[in-house]
Amino acid sequence: MRIVITGDGEIAYQLARALHQQHDVVVIEDEPDEADRFERLDVQLLHGKSADPETLRDAGVASAESFIACRRSDEINIIACLTAKRIGCTHTTCFVHKEEYVRSFAGIAEGEESLAIDRIIWPQYMLAQEIARIVLVPGAIDVESFAGGRIWLMEFRVREGSPLIGRLPHLNLPRGALAVAIRHEEELTIPSGKSELAAGDRVAFMGSRRALRQLQERFLTEPGTVAPKSREIVIVGGGTVGMALAKRLETEHDLHLKIIETDKERCRELAAELPRSLVLHGDGTDLDLLAAEQVDRAHVLVSVTSNDEKNLLCSLLASQMQVPKIITRVNRKENVRLFERVGIDVPLNPMTTAVNVVLNAIHDPGVQLLASIEDGAAAVMEIEVSADFEPTALKDLPRTGGSIIVAITRSDQTLVPHGDDRIEPGDRLMIFATDAARAKLRESF
Repeated sequence: MRIVITGDGEIAYQLARALHQQHDVVVIEDEPDEADRFERLDVQLLHGKSADPETLRDAGVASAESFIACRRSDEINIIACLTAKRIGCTHTTCFVHKEEYVRSFAGIAEGEESLAIDRIIWPQYMLAQEIARIVLVPGAIDVESFAGGRIWLMEFRVREGSPLIGRLPHLNLPRGALAVAIRHEEELTIPSGKSELAAGDRVAFMGSRRALRQLQERFLTEPGTVAPKSREIVIVGGGTVGMALAKRLETEHDLHLKIIETDKERCRELAAELPRSLVLHGDGTDLDLLAAEQVDRAHVLVSVTSNDEKNLLCSLLASQMQVPKIITRVNRKENVRLFERVGIDVPLNPMTTAVNVVLNAIHDPGVQLLASIEDGAAAVMEIEVSADFEPTALKDLPRTGGSIIVAITRSDQTLVPHGDDRIEPGDRLMIFATDAARAKLRESF
């Protein structure tokens, strides 16, 4: 497949790196300083203006199956996509950062081909929704939902004294819940009968929402603990992500929200849009302000400014104040590991989910990438079983190291399988797999 990417930052590089080995990738770049790292990839690098018709023709947009515009300028991305569509590109994807553009193009009717952009990606909104899911599950450091909410993934850090410590087979997990990954220091593995959990490990479970709630109550809630009637959430940064996150959390009536924003005019806008939130004008790294607002009583602090250094400092201050859960926006992907090493609970890069959405649409239509886990070390995938597959019980399948089937969807029913359950032609399998195992899965079904 021929794919043309125009971008001037991290998104373009992530996409090119993920696609260049299996596709014919052309990258349009007009900033020499940004172009150096693309030269290490097997891509055609073309210097020129992203929205210039001649540049797009030189890049072969007319014969391209996919055109992706992910520059920092929304306006350039939009014009580039419209031009690529007019030249003859089959499918266009446009990254935007302003809500008004999302609304504008969402209203274009089907059939208006001269104006149509096939997919609008709004990374900040996706990040806000991801943060909201994690906020709403106490103790979790990652939360994803699949199959219309029938299957969930929740990841937890094993604390000192946790009943999770020890061998997994002895835990007697609730029916419908599976342990799918253990991360010990830098190593991620798929659990086996000999797997053990230690304090400091991260463990991911998948299964039905009911089963995972039972698991939380049994292993992740301290005996005698009474859930608070309301929880206090502090959001530092009232930009696009902070606003979208607060709007989502205001729909939960057991949450009390505080937003700290440095820009006075933006504070007025936030106060007008968020009737159930307390908006504070100030700096989230001001220790006196944090103390005056009793941030140490917060159940969750979320730092989502556009500055990594400020997010890191704010999160470290919250950690010193013993806030139980800290979620931090990390704008530069290479900083994620750094944030983890200094003890930040949940560092999230705003582009990771957005990039996965694009990759999902491009890869083998029989294999869907549903989520990327642990910074790409593993993934949740959905595979459609081929029509000539011989019906086989799960326990009789050949062993494939590095992967585990977590759900089977047949017609409109989804189940978490056990050894005697059979896989049949046409089933859709949800599989958790390490990066190394992903390439072999399609051959098996």
